[in-house]
Amino acid sequence: MTGFNTLPPRILTRIFEYLFWTAVCGKDQAERLVLPIGQYEVLACLKVSHAWRKRAAGLFYRTALVSVGTNDTVHTLGGTCHVCTNIRLILESGYAPKTTRLVLVVDAEPDKLAKCLLASEFVGYEWPSINTLYFYHPQNYEVRPSCLNQNKAIDDVNQYLLASMPNLKHIYALSGTSDSFGLFALDDLINVRMPYLKTLTVVAQGALKLGFHSHAQLLRHLTMHTVAHALDYSEPSGSSDDETNCSLQTHVLLSVPRVHAESLVLLDIGPIAPTNIWGPFFGTNEASNVPDLNTLPNFLCLRKLRLVFGVQASQSEDRHMHRASKHRNSPGPETSVGIYPLFPQLESLTVEQYPYNILLFLENFPRSQLLHLKLYKCLHHFYELSLCVFSRLQSACIDIPEAPHASKEQDEETWISKAFSVSTLRSLSLRASVAHQVDLPSTYQLHCLQNLDLSIGMRSVEVEKLLVELKHLRSLRVTITEVLSKTHEYLSRSIRPKKYTKSKYTRVLSTTLEQLTICLVDLAASRQRRALAKTA
Repeated sequence: MTGFNTLPPRILTRIFEYLFWTAVCGKDQAERLVLPIGQYEVLACLKVSHAWRKRAAGLFYRTALVSVGTNDTVHTLGGTCHVCTNIRLILESGYAPKTTRLVLVVDAEPDKLAKCLLASEFVGYEWPSINTLYFYHPQNYEVRPSCLNQNKAIDDVNQYLLASMPNLKHIYALSGTSDSFGLFALDDLINVRMPYLKTLTVVAQGALKLGFHSHAQLLRHLTMHTVAHALDYSEPSGSSDDETNCSLQTHVLLSVPRVHAESLVLLDIGPIAPTNIWGPFFGTNEASNVPDLNTLPNFLCLRKLRLVFGVQASQSEDRHMHRASKHRNSPGPETSVGIYPLFPQLESLTVEQYPYNILLFLENFPRSQLLHLKLYKCLHHFYELSLCVFSRLQSACIDIPEAPHASKEQDEETWISKAFSVSTLRSLSLRASVAHQVDLPSTYQLHCLQNLDLSIGMRSVEVEKLLVELKHLRSLRVTITEVLSKTHEYLSRSIRPKKYTKSKYTRVLSTTLEQLTICLVDLAASRQRRALAKTA
């Protein structure tokens, strides 16, 4: 143990942080939260030595944990509660005034959560320094109007949290439970604390509904996602355009609260309809300099924006959607001038599953100042898009859809060739179907590129060229679609100096390369079986 006692403080801190922070993943990437629930792993480290205790004590005592539904039991006057908590240790140690976070991990019904909060002794103390709440309750408990005790339990939980955390400013919540009115489980807490919140991250397993607030003027980071059924863009038979517009609105699963647009720095919402995107946001009246619900929102401080739309429209629906877009403010610049928000500070833009013309949609944003761009499943008019118009672009992550024409390979190669001509890129990730091979362009202009991820069908000979041409490359990940035996043979020869002359071998590997990942995919199953038989 002597060797561990001599570890540098920063190494000890990294070890404890690794034990302390645990990734909690739900059914969808949008549900991903990182929760500090490793207190009991850190608790053992407190007993090793004084140096370890000094580094680990802050992590352990500054986060209060209440985990409901575990095997641990707490005996109370009302019965036995299954709860794991460190509240009593924090109170007895005197660290309570310095505790800054509360983590609620729930695997039980709302009424049990209310009882366990009382049993944990968290409710009996006002925590002056807790400013962050992590709430993880993924199970979907349906609360019907007749379940008065469950509704009351949800109200009690909100009241307990409000009374115990008077300085709450950051909320990270994932829940599959709502009350009998369909409102999110922590809606009352969010409603009361909204004037003081700086960060709100809410992920719901069902339709996400929050009360509408017109006083969220301090909010900096807003993330709202639901993982329920995707939006329905289908057109009812015999309906007029006005009726169709109403139908599109009623299928929105995400109810964004009224938020002051000019305060936001990060906005991440979805799934949303591609119509009336900015309706929940409002700006400031220039004459009176006060928030006005009827004023066009301008996102003056927004730096990072992520918009996730609903399901893709089929080709039969494309004509209807194009017609419907002419009646909306959001889909593109073909609408009247001056109705789209301004984004003077925007640096990062992510768009997923936009069902209209993606080329027109991107014209609404400051393309000349964007540094980071991500596009996923944006099918319509994708091949008309050029990354060259983003003159300051440093990183791009693009999901290349299948070309609608017969010459799929040629269209993909042409688009990739244009992407390889953006000289400002430092990181590039391209993803496409590996059902066919794509030839990379003959010349590259990626002079500053450091990270490259090509999840497209490639030939193995392209790897050597990439390593030679990209002088500053640090990380390379490629997907090779060839007969496995031939690829193995090529790669084994490429890394052995005796197969090359000295001058040629010195040009194969980049001197800056730190990580190389090669994924092998054989397009023909029969060829793969033969190749495996040969190697066996």
